[in-house]
Amino acid sequence: MSRIRPTRLRTGLQRLAATVTAITPLACAGTHLPKADPALSTLPRPADFCLAAERVVSRAHMPMQLVVHEDFDAFVKSKASIAGPTLQQFDWKDAAGNLVGISCKLKSSDHLLQVYGPGSAGPDGRCQDMNRAVLALVAREVSQPVFARVLLDPDETVVNEKEPGMTGPDWLAPFTLTTVDADGSLRIHSKGFVVDFLDPRYAALPERFRGVHYCHFIAPEQLRAVLGGSAPAGAVIGRKVALPPPR
Repeated sequence: MSRIRPTRLRTGLQRLAATVTAITPLACAGTHLPKADPALSTLPRPADFCLAAERVVSRAHMPMQLVVHEDFDAFVKSKASIAGPTLQQFDWKDAAGNLVGISCKLKSSDHLLQVYGPGSAGPDGRCQDMNRAVLALVAREVSQPVFARVLLDPDETVVNEKEPGMTGPDWLAPFTLTTVDADGSLRIHSKGFVVDFLDPRYAALPERFRGVHYCHFIAPEQLRAVLGGSAPAGAVIGRKVALPPPR
């Protein structure tokens, strides 16, 4: 069953570029917490997560709709639509029913700008921008983090050079949300890709396959549990799928 809902770091020492690894000191609570993103002033409810992610990743300002899928196959077949705009979401839960990750099918900035006009969105950021924004808020709730610093892995882009229009299965394949480095740092991973609506490489694809930005995110609840030590790093989300070629 699906349901439609209406819309609604700089580190302590340096501003981090989107393409480099983000290092967030957490050891001195209240002093070196990451700076909040203006596009995310409070943690979103799980049912609204992808709406918030669109505002952070694509800097979109218009009202939007969201379909939250309970069935994975329905999510796989779904597409983010410019009508609405309408986004798609799937929640990943562990064996105990705890939310660990969230997958979002967002709209790309170039398509939003084309339809809704200048200033309505953009430019497109990265999936890790949303993880960074969530971390900034979650870190304030964890008084005694078990990790002295958190790194956002910059290597998030999924590429299918042979079939650029068939990147979806690679994006959906299982991957580990968080790992611990040799020095004890927590590393947050993400996977995402953008198919710009106006990119000539995708001009032959049906319109529903273009103008999209797909992202996997760590759920705020999972990040809070890992930072606080009540859950281990290493949760895996994703599933292997085989999709037919686009028609």
